[in-house]
Amino acid sequence: MADLTQYLTAKYTKMIAEITADLGKTADDLANAQNIIKALKNPDMLFDGASLTLDRIQIMETGDIRILPPPPAPAITETSVMAPEPDKNGKKDAEELINAS
Repeated sequence: MADLTQYLTAKYTKMIAEITADLGKTADDLANAQNIIKALKNPDMLFDGASLTLDRIQIMETGDIRILPPPPAPAITETSVMAPEPDKNGKKDAEELINAS
């Protein structure tokens, strides 16, 4: 009988490498799914710079999960920014004192 050691070793090595690659991808997918669930349960946890909501999660036909980017932040205009009121420290203006008497 011919020596099949090298042939069998090469085949088993190839099979083990494919199985290991599949298990590695599965472990990465599982870790990603766990992070998504944690982000959904905790709104303080940021996912791609914003809190994760269900409308940002997209399930692909292949079963992969894709996270859509967060909506853009509203632009700040001059009318939406108000100047802080000066600190009076409990003092009344002269006009308020005149009206009070």
